[in-house]
Amino acid sequence: MGRVKHQQNSRRNYHQNKNGNRFNPNSSNNMIQVGQHGFFVTFTSAKESFVRNEIYNLLNRFADQLLGAEFVDDKEIDTNDLNDLESALENEALKLNNSKKTIRRFQIVKSGTKHSLFVTTTLPITSINPLIESVFQTSIQTKEQHSRYIERLLPISFICKAYDDDLRKLIIKTEFVDQILSLIDANDTQTDNTIWFDVQAKKSNNTQVKSSHLEEILISDLISRKSDDLNGKIFKRDYKKPRIYILLHVIRNVILISVVRNYDLYKKYNLASINLITTVGEKDEEKQQQQQQQQKKITFDDDNDDDDEDGDDDNEEEKSNN
Repeated sequence: MGRVKHQQNSRRNYHQNKNGNRFNPNSSNNMIQVGQHGFFVTFTSAKESFVRNEIYNLLNRFADQLLGAEFVDDKEIDTNDLNDLESALENEALKLNNSKKTIRRFQIVKSGTKHSLFVTTTLPITSINPLIESVFQTSIQTKEQHSRYIERLLPISFICKAYDDDLRKLIIKTEFVDQILSLIDANDTQTDNTIWFDVQAKKSNNTQVKSSHLEEILISDLISRKSDDLNGKIFKRDYKKPRIYILLHVIRNVILISVVRNYDLYKKYNLASINLITTVGEKDEEKQQQQQQQQKKITFDDDNDDDDEDGDDDNEEEKSNN
């Protein structure tokens, strides 16, 4: 008897959604799309599910502090009577239905590179920079570690196609310049109207675009801007300590554009580096405290030795007198 050939379609499919269609992780809904804004996150070689939970918890925690809770109950059933179990169950069911209907504040999608994710958000573009800055500022001030797997946490203001024309069309929009001016006005401590900036570009999984060419396009456009269009300010490039960094990250066929400040203070927006500094600082403080305690013990021991010597001298004098 010959072997029975099993059909390939008889294998059980573990990746099916409710409609019976095959789940495609590389679909457009699960990838970065043009026009989105959010956060680019890199992480250590850990389980992605752990990283996702950490990202959601971190962003929601600080978003609640800055912007308030994500869901506000417009209509609630009275549950003052704790014995009324039916009303309590109805209230919980109502909350679940409302949460399913609304789009969540943060959604994680594939970035197109290894050990990195992109978080889309419904928050306005002007809110993403203060949100990330609050994370780093709190970590520096309180010396607390807010992450275990996250390495870099970068706000992304704009996304466009990885072509010269698409980049030029984006940077001439008023939203692009307004994003730069909002960061300058919020932290403007200088009387000079010059905006010192620098541009850095990198690419991943793309061989058609040159990073230096993208930098030249953006730099030449900003320097050529007239002060009348910039509220009396002008752009100049600073190679050493610019006030504003414009970061371009080409991933496959899109360009992620980030406009940030305090780039060196936040260690290139690397949360792992900030955590390392805090742990090293705590260890140094512990060493200093131990050294101070040892020095105190030594001084106390020396004082006791001196007292013993004085006592011995007194005893010898008493013996000689007797």
